[in-house]
Amino acid sequence: MTFYGLHYLQEQSALNDYVKYFFIFASLFILIIVFSLYMRHRLKTKYRDLSIIALLFLLFISGVQYADYTQSENRMSQSSQLVNFVQRLAADQQVEEDAVYVNALQLADGLLVAFNDHYYRVSLNADLSAYTLEEAYLTTTDITKIEE
Repeated sequence: MTFYGLHYLQEQSALNDYVKYFFIFASLFILIIVFSLYMRHRLKTKYRDLSIIALLFLLFISGVQYADYTQSENRMSQSSQLVNFVQRLAADQQVEEDAVYVNALQLADGLLVAFNDHYYRVSLNADLSAYTLEEAYLTTTDITKIEE
């Protein structure tokens, strides 16, 4: 079972987003080069075909990125809720924020929290404004804590 520290939750970087941005800018660069070659050599249709292919690829990648962007915004919003919850829990339980670990990346009912060498199950109300802690006992000893 994997538990995540507060620093990991705050510093989640979306490497996939950066890769997609790279492909978008690379295809835009290729489109500009191929289109300028087409404008220079109007009789050679291979440059026109290449520019159309590059434009279609750019539109496809942009569409995929937009769909992923909306999902990423939702995920980041839920992640920030979890960061606020961990900070509030640490203040309520009077422990260091860095000593609190959670087993999920999004705030949800049934979340497991670890601090002071104990594990707790979090029960949340419907609007996520209140919580209760119940001590939980893990059946596995394979526990990984990620702090980064």
